[in-house]
Amino acid sequence: MNLTQMLYALAVARHQNISKAAASLFISQPALSLQMKKLEEELGVSLFQREPQGVRLTAQGELFYKNAQVVEQAWYQLLNVMDQNKRQVRKHLRIGIGTRVYTNNLFDPLMHFFDGRPETNVTLVTEACGDFLSNIEDGSLDLALDRFPDPSGYVDSKRFFSCELISERQCILTSFDDALAMLDTVELQQLEGRTIITGLENSPEDKMICQAFLSHGIRWNKVYRSDGIDTIMMLVERGKGITLGPLSFATYFGIKAIPLVPESYLSMSFVCLRERMEDPELRLLKDYLMNICRCLV
Repeated sequence: MNLTQMLYALAVARHQNISKAAASLFISQPALSLQMKKLEEELGVSLFQREPQGVRLTAQGELFYKNAQVVEQAWYQLLNVMDQNKRQVRKHLRIGIGTRVYTNNLFDPLMHFFDGRPETNVTLVTEACGDFLSNIEDGSLDLALDRFPDPSGYVDSKRFFSCELISERQCILTSFDDALAMLDTVELQQLEGRTIITGLENSPEDKMICQAFLSHGIRWNKVYRSDGIDTIMMLVERGKGITLGPLSFATYFGIKAIPLVPESYLSMSFVCLRERMEDPELRLLKDYLMNICRCLV
């Protein structure tokens, strides 16, 4: 005897009719009759007396019914306990958040996604000068939303899944009092001898800005560095120097953005290890953010 046969027999006893019991169990009447026959043969007793209008329990059937209900109740209690335990099992996602998430109004939609998932705990890492790719690679982050170096030029790039969310044109960011603020566009060569503002030395942001100047043979006067985006933007706003960034930074922080020529673009992307895209929640989050970003464009 197996649990399914026992539950089938209880259904027959309650309905006192094979056809009605079969309908309630979503199986065919012949299939149910066959299972009852096998059960009775295995037990060596008749559980049901067949009658014109249906079936009724025999004396042995009454004994079976009384004791089988105890097993049934214990079974459903076990299922309930396991279901509650499943609901209590919490996931934990660690997400690197770049400044572009805020400046492109993605923070609230991101939180809305997780509001509907009470079983998922979320840690947001917002280090302005953090190396999110390295953090993803060593497992300290599950994914990141930020501007990244071209994954094709990154060590072991085949490990990463990268999906562009928003592409933004590069600009020179400066104060409204700076002479550059009067220009419609600016070339990097016009920045010779300027003070530049970047992230901490050798941070991804610092490397990107310094490389842009060095690749064009442009010398800077001095450098201010900070590990906080608010401090970097405050230095720009107070006229202490210039930096590179998108128009959304200027709008968000109240500074001036002058588009670079020739045009160049950098993207905010969804990045994680390729194998993590097998996680249904990460796939849903990626698709959700892509839809949100399409509406923002």
